[in-house]
This record gives sequence, C-alpha cells and structure tokens, in this order.
Amino acid sequence: MLSAACGGDDDDAADDTVAATTVAAAETEPPTSPEATIETETTEASPEPTEAPETSEATGTTAGGDCGEVGDAGSINVFLIPSPSSTSIQSFIPEFEAATCIAVEFSETPYGEAHQKQLLAYEQGDGQYDVAQFDNTFLAAFGAAEALTPLDDYLADSAEYDIEDFSTGQQDYGKFDDQTLGLTLSTEPMIQYYRTDLYEELGLEPATTWDEFLSNAQALSEAGVADGTLLGFGPNVSWWWMTLVWSFGGQIYDDQLQPTVNTPEAIEATEYLKSLLAFAPDGAISANGDDVMFKFLSEDIGSIIQYSGYYGFVLSPEANQHLDAIGTAKMPLGAEDITHLAGWNIGIPADSQNQEQAWQFLEFVLGKSNARAYLDSGAAAIGRISITEDEELVTELPYLQLLNIPDSSRIERYPQLKVWPEMDVAITQAITGILSGQTDVQAGLDQLQEELTPILAAENG
Repeated sequence: MLSAACGGDDDDAADDTVAATTVAAAETEPPTSPEATIETETTEASPEPTEAPETSEATGTTAGGDCGEVGDAGSINVFLIPSPSSTSIQSFIPEFEAATCIAVEFSETPYGEAHQKQLLAYEQGDGQYDVAQFDNTFLAAFGAAEALTPLDDYLADSAEYDIEDFSTGQQDYGKFDDQTLGLTLSTEPMIQYYRTDLYEELGLEPATTWDEFLSNAQALSEAGVADGTLLGFGPNVSWWWMTLVWSFGGQIYDDQLQPTVNTPEAIEATEYLKSLLAFAPDGAISANGDDVMFKFLSEDIGSIIQYSGYYGFVLSPEANQHLDAIGTAKMPLGAEDITHLAGWNIGIPADSQNQEQAWQFLEFVLGKSNARAYLDSGAAAIGRISITEDEELVTELPYLQLLNIPDSSRIERYPQLKVWPEMDVAITQAITGILSGQTDVQAGLDQLQEELTPILAAENG
C-alpha cells in the first residue's frame, strides 16, 4: 500500500490523507501500497450524504426507491485501513445504501495493527467483518488460514465488475492457490519519474534500459544541473533491490524455497544499485520510500524509480515545486521484462454471514460503471483497461497508461510467504550494510544467503 500497498518501517509516514486530486504517500509497514495512513482507529455508521444522489449508475435503481428503508435489506460491516482508497470507499456508502437499502457500518484501523486484528477476528470465526481491505503482502497469510471467501463464482457472473477489463497479470493479483481472494483496490507498479525540463536541457530521453538510466544520472550529475537519481537506499531498500534482482534475471528464492540471493544476477543487481549512489544527493544512504518522492519533487533530481501510487503528489502544488515538469515512463528493462506490482486488495471474510450483501457493495463501489468516479474521488488508480485506454483520462493523467501492464511483462510482487516480514528485515540489514561499505557485495550476499535459509525453511514448518 506503499507507504504502499504495495516491507520495512518508514519512520515518517506521510501526512494524513491529501486532497482528492492527490494519492497519498508510502505506508509505514510494509510499503506495498504507497497510500498514506492515518494513525487513528474509528468505528462509524455510514457518512451522511451532502446531496442525495438520484440514481445509481452501477445498479440503475432510484435512490429512495422501492427497496424501503436503509437496513431493510440487511447490513454489512466494512473493515478499512486509513488511506485515500478507504476515504473513497466511504464516499460511495450513502449512494449504495439509498440504492439497495443495505446499511453499511465501517471501521478504520491503522496499518500497523490492521492485519493482526483481522487475523484474530478470523480465528474467532464470529463474522465480525463482511468486507475487509488488506495489503497484498498478507494475501498468503490470509489464504493459508482460509480466512477469505473465494470470489471466482461472483466474478464469473458479474458483467458489472467485468474481470475481463483487467489484464491477465492483474486478474491474478488477488489470487492464492488459483482462487481469487481479493479484488484489486489499487494498481501500483514501479515506474520511472523524470524531470522533463532537465532532460530537455541536456537532450536526454527517458531510459529504456538500466544502462541508459545510469548514463542519464551520470550526465545530469557531471553537467552540474542536478543530482542524477535517487532510490530508496535506506530502510525500504528491499523495494528497489528486489526490483533490480528480478529485472537483472534473478530471483530471491527458488521453487524449493531455497534462497538464491548470491547468484551472478543478484550480485550484478546489487553492484548496479550501489553504483547509483555516486549520482545521488547527499544523505541518500538513509532515504526511505517517502523521501524518494518528496525529495524528487522539492529538489533538483533528474529521475527516480517509484511506485505509481505516489503520482498524486505530482499534482499537489504543496508537494511539487516542479509543476508541469514531471514526466513518467515505463521502468527500464533489464535482462527480463518484469513489472514490480504493489497495491491494496479487498475481499469478503470467510466467516461473514452477509456475503451476498458484501458482494453487492464491492460490485457497486469497484464495478465498471463507477470506475471513473472511484478515480475522481481521490483513490489510487485501479488499472482497468477501460481506464488506462481512456484517451481523455490519459491526456489528463499520462501515467495511467503505464498501469495497463502487457502480458509480455512478468509481474513480480512481494513474496507471498508467511515469513516475508523476517525476510525483509534480513534483506534490509544486508543491503544497507553493503551500500554503506560495511561489507563488500559478495560477502554481504553470501551472508544473506545463510540468514535466509532457515527463515525460508520455516515457511512450511
């Protein structure tokens, strides 16, 4: 979820939810969805509508129509995690209640507590929640616990949700053991951001390969017009290190859950990551996920690699001192064409006693009819093909076309393992030690290989 989702513990989560035109910053732990969290817990009934909608596009029913009073068709309890996605979901509640007479109550729990709270509730099995937002990194844990209802039958019958409006990779994003346990709530691939004014000044083009990315950074630095680049070299370094390992043709572990972090591909990726430090601003060694975006928008830095979920800050005059000078492009290619994808999921707990009503809610908020309204409400974009190929939208928000991930690009995401948190700590410590010069690349990765072996062995223990 970022802030993302789409590892690590940023010590400075971004400000509270920003205005509807902005998608918020990186999550504090783990950062798979780059939407900011609000460290509060609330339980509320549905918000009062400022103006009652007359019709529902998704259902075609008339608000206050024949269904009766709100609550006559049942009620659902929605578990949310503070973020722009949560705020957007809440904005649809009055219209949904008026159209369906299903009452909606919701609660928000801060990210750091949310997933453990969900797991405890699912273990009790008393149906506390009917809809639940979660970070994709917890999909495996929830799936292994059989805590979520498979949604494939609902999807097969839903022309309104229209699962075929997503690329194959994104259809699979919420799957565990070939069952869809979570719908996509945000689509946040790693992409390239660059300063169009600086690139134009030096006659540079957005990098299509990692060699070009390094060359651009070097050119900017040597010309003295800007620092060349900035990646998260600090407490969230696993985001970028894994991305590079995958792109350079490596893996973090194999099919037998044996670590593969000291292979030639992993060594090359780590050496490349370290080489970028020479063209980064002072203090880059401690930069976390949020720092990467905020420094890029407030200082003179040529380019960064960051989740698309941060794009909202590009639109914010408060955050961006280089308005109209920020471009986006696909992440550079390495030995393999990969997309590092992060983002929120949302699903129906297996112990819910109101699953039909819960599906109606998900279909209403996230269906195709309301896709534009969902984006306009301030949430991180969901990569529906109909959204990413909408010419008017793409003209307004060019980064949207990068969310249409082609089938030719292999999607990689945070390891869907119960032991991922322990892995992330080990990776972060090892890579920061290498980047700071405490150990060399080969020795550091050999040590990481040893440390990850028992961690991964515990996955099936």
